[in-house]
Amino acid sequence: MKITQPVLPGPGHSRLLPAWAALLAALAAGTATSQQPRWVPAQDGQETFAVVDALLMQRDNAANPAPLVIDNDTQATAIAGTTPQFPVAGGVRAVFGQHAPDRVGWEVGYTGVYGMSADASTSGAGNLQVPTPLAGDVTTLRNASQATVTYGSVLNSAEANLLCTERFWHGARRSAYEAERQSCTATVDWLAGFRWAGLDERSGIGLTDPTADTLGTYSVRSSSNLFGGQIGLRGRAQWQAWALEGWLKAALAGAALSQSQDPIVDSVSGLVQRTGRGSQTGTVGGVFDLGGTLVYRIDDTWGLRFGYSMLWLTGVALAPDQFDFSNNLNAGTAVDGNATLWLGGGTLGLEARW
Repeated sequence: MKITQPVLPGPGHSRLLPAWAALLAALAAGTATSQQPRWVPAQDGQETFAVVDALLMQRDNAANPAPLVIDNDTQATAIAGTTPQFPVAGGVRAVFGQHAPDRVGWEVGYTGVYGMSADASTSGAGNLQVPTPLAGDVTTLRNASQATVTYGSVLNSAEANLLCTERFWHGARRSAYEAERQSCTATVDWLAGFRWAGLDERSGIGLTDPTADTLGTYSVRSSSNLFGGQIGLRGRAQWQAWALEGWLKAALAGAALSQSQDPIVDSVSGLVQRTGRGSQTGTVGGVFDLGGTLVYRIDDTWGLRFGYSMLWLTGVALAPDQFDFSNNLNAGTAVDGNATLWLGGGTLGLEARW
């Protein structure tokens, strides 16, 4: 029987073995990469962040549409509670916090909108007045030729939250899609904490009769303080020099409401028709915060922010809703706190992360 000896690789074969081994290793690595999940958990790390945004907010005037000034000749409404329309008002939002290595972080924030001011005026031929029966009791609140309603408001809000953070990483890979050829990181923050919002407002009705040189005024103020627990979600995706961020927060709050009224005096007779008075009450309200921001990363630390933000407050006392034109003993002692306030507008800011 003939025994065939194994053929040993010659010099040419020995040169091919390393090349085949490298090719097989590359194919294996390529296969492993193609099977790798697009998004994988990223390593937790510590990060401190600070954000300051300038706000340009438009306000939806949700006051009661009841008449504040009427035409006594036709009984038509000359100025209603919804007539004064707010222009864009400025404000600021600031946030400072930290993502901790153990996924549990914290943040504190402040939001303020200032200079919310509106007014409405109308003219007549001595036929303007406030609604009855108050108009019948105060000479300078009827038979006017000019009427003006003013409305001013300031909003302040503060919050403190604990963060539960999840991080993900998407590695660059060979693909026909540009997005998949770039690495990307994503962060999800689950928020739970406390929020306060304070709304302070004032409104006034002024009636004038130039021929008689008289002035009648009726002014009120209101204050709404909302305190409650807050939950929310914020997501952020970052690739190359850009980042996209969005958030949603909701707080169920107890609302402490109050209103006060200046004395109503007939400037002709000097009679004090109604002394200064006020009242307080409590109810349930809410604070809802929604927004999105596009960030351009200037360097590893600094970034420019461009976005849009919205804010809702429910269960608040708006100043024009506190006008009371009755003439009984309890007039001006109730608080109307069933209103809703909405603010929305663009944001421009700066952030730092290190």
